[in-house]
Amino acid sequence: MRAGHGTALLSVPDGTPMGGYAARTEPSSGALAPLQVDCVSIAAGADRFLLVVAELVGVNADLAAEVRSRVAAALDGVPADVWVCATHTHSGPDIGSRPGGGTTPAAWLSAVADAAVEAARQATATETECAAGHHEGVLDGVGARRSVATGERRVPVDVLRFGAERLAGVLAVLPVHPTVLPAESSVVSGDLTAWIRDALRTRLGNGDEDLAGAEPPWVVVATGAAGDISTRWTRTGQTQAEGRRLAELAAQQLAALLAAGPGRPWTADDGIAAARRSLTLSARRDDRVRLDRLRDAFAEHLATTAPGDPAGRAAITALQGVEAAAARADDTADVTVELATVRLGALTLRGIGGEPFLSLRDAVTPPDVDGPSVLLGYANGYAGYLPAADDFKTPAYEVLISPFCPDAAAHVAGALHGLAHRPTHGG
Repeated sequence: MRAGHGTALLSVPDGTPMGGYAARTEPSSGALAPLQVDCVSIAAGADRFLLVVAELVGVNADLAAEVRSRVAAALDGVPADVWVCATHTHSGPDIGSRPGGGTTPAAWLSAVADAAVEAARQATATETECAAGHHEGVLDGVGARRSVATGERRVPVDVLRFGAERLAGVLAVLPVHPTVLPAESSVVSGDLTAWIRDALRTRLGNGDEDLAGAEPPWVVVATGAAGDISTRWTRTGQTQAEGRRLAELAAQQLAALLAAGPGRPWTADDGIAAARRSLTLSARRDDRVRLDRLRDAFAEHLATTAPGDPAGRAAITALQGVEAAAARADDTADVTVELATVRLGALTLRGIGGEPFLSLRDAVTPPDVDGPSVLLGYANGYAGYLPAADDFKTPAYEVLISPFCPDAAAHVAGALHGLAHRPTHGG
């Protein structure tokens, strides 16, 4: 098996409308760092899989299609299956992602595709033979269910390592909203995922000599089933300094996971097989009388919370969810969610074009799968929040703004099970 990595920067001009927060009113004004587009290339024989990870709030289906087309042309016919995923930073440009699906502005179609092509060229050009492993662990103190004030402050994490005795690279998949900076912030940033990437690469490059080689390993941080998980209850503020504190905490735990051993081995030499499907589901419509009652209840709760109390933030977002549900009450359009699987030997990656709740991380994996399985959210499209059926019993923001019916997650899990059993080789 061969693996490679490439990266390209994505500049956001000052004055650009920003995405991620309904309450944001200011355009971009400077950047903490340029946004980044990474590509991980995994190849075996004539088969190749390219994972493009962009520091964007979302990736619409039209953007994923444009990147695939441009990458295929740039690689001069080299066969590959290409996924395009967003980290879901809320400190990047508004690229048109909306619940139910959206259209990407032409300027961002071009700019993101340009960056993806450059990253893909680098990745395929630097492919080298390597062994690979899968680590599964937990992160403490970084993320938690954001609509619940009590509960565990820990989340599961998947880490793919490339290179055995010496690390060539790391792909970490975290089910945590990378949202530390607030809606009032107008600076461009990759937010938490970018800070974790930087902290982990520094730690691996300058720390454990048994892990790092002559050059620091490349590090890519992608976002998994983060629909209901954020830093709301683990952060002590909404500043860059607090984001970097959380990133250092995460990097310390990820490095320890990598140092514990080679992980569960896997190799694409057993074959690369990929499949994609657009699944169309009925949209949900909410009762206006119920929404009026919820609006009153959330407003009353907000009035009793002290400034700066995270519970107040939960009430504010819940009110935003009520308004979104009310605006959608008469919309009968179906919702299409993009699904994908790729089997890399014993390892299976599953992608959902939306914001899956953490419970879907295990639900989408069939019980008869023996090898490791990793779920990525925000992949190849964006249809909105995807709660599990039980989550609809609690009318939080994520449920209210979701366009899906309560049975949607079960349909998605079933479709992903089917995809994993009938993929095609070679992209």
